Amino acid sequence: MGKSDGSLYFTNPGRERLDPAQVDMAFNSVHRIRLDGTVDLIIPNFDYPNGLAFSPDESVLYVANTRPGQYIMAYDVNADGTVSNGRHFGDMSSEVATNGVPDGMKVDMEGRVYCTGPDGCWVFSPAGDLIGIIHLPEFPANCAWGGPDRQTMFFTSNTSIYSLRMKTPGTPIPRA
Repeated sequence: MGKSDGSLYFTNPGRERLDPAQVDMAFNSVHRIRLDGTVDLIIPNFDYPNGLAFSPDESVLYVANTRPGQYIMAYDVNADGTVSNGRHFGDMSSEVATNGVPDGMKVDMEGRVYCTGPDGCWVFSPAGDLIGIIHLPEFPANCAWGGPDRQTMFFTSNTSIYSLRMKTPGTPIPRA
């Protein structure tokens, strides 16, 4: 996930699913690569970090947790690119959905958070209230803004790509 200062943020998930001899780190985490190539540990010991997204003004970093539990955390982004004030943003657990986990995540220009997950793409208000779930023919794994006006959301699934026209444009891809 790129930030407008040119840095890249990424997750290191799934350590518990691998042979311990095959992993470089003993914990799941979130990292940042600075423009000079320095890699910083931003969030250590996160359960199972997956999707990442920034608020429109890049003051908040959202991190989807795939398992255990299914939720989104929000962190304040400090001027130096580190984060603080981690807090629970949204619950994505479902007792009825049989497929999908919190994964791909995007934000629109009004600050709504879209996260693929159980039974579809979950949409949250900037305050973390669930607005609703976009149901698709298959459960989605990822999502992306597209089109010349960034008002089309594309969803990837196991066998297909789906699109949905939105009223509000998505946040642009940052350019350093």
